[in-house]
Amino acid sequence: MQKQNLNVIYNGQSLIGFVFSALPLAAALSVAAKQIDEAADAARVAVIGGSLRALEYERAAAEARAFAAAGYVGDMPPSVQAWADAAELEPQAAADSIIAEADAWQAALYAIRAARLKGKQRVLKAVSHDAAEALADEAMAAIRASIEGVGNAA
Repeated sequence: MQKQNLNVIYNGQSLIGFVFSALPLAAALSVAAKQIDEAADAARVAVIGGSLRALEYERAAAEARAFAAAGYVGDMPPSVQAWADAAELEPQAAADSIIAEADAWQAALYAIRAARLKGKQRVLKAVSHDAAEALADEAMAAIRASIEGVGNAA
């Protein structure tokens, strides 16, 4: 967790360049919770990339699932065709690969969400700076662990 040069708005006042331990506890809890959100945002970007890439992946997964549901027969959907050509895969292997990757990043997104929400709630209930720091570090470690080997983070 970042503990130096922190900026936060607390009771309508901007606190600029503070050390975590010098912040009022309520402000420190807010900073710790915000850092958990930022770690989750960074993890999502590491796995999927930007929002347009997420849309591309969702479309590819939907096309691959539909192709698989149709028994892998007929024309390959454009997203499956693009991957089959790029990776030199047969149609079924391309579709199955897209589906497996989509399942992995979806599981990672759920794990990120769970760790983020749990971590923030625990941090916001902390009764000391040390406890908040430990809980935030724990949540951020869980977030990082949830993306190991997945998507673009692999």
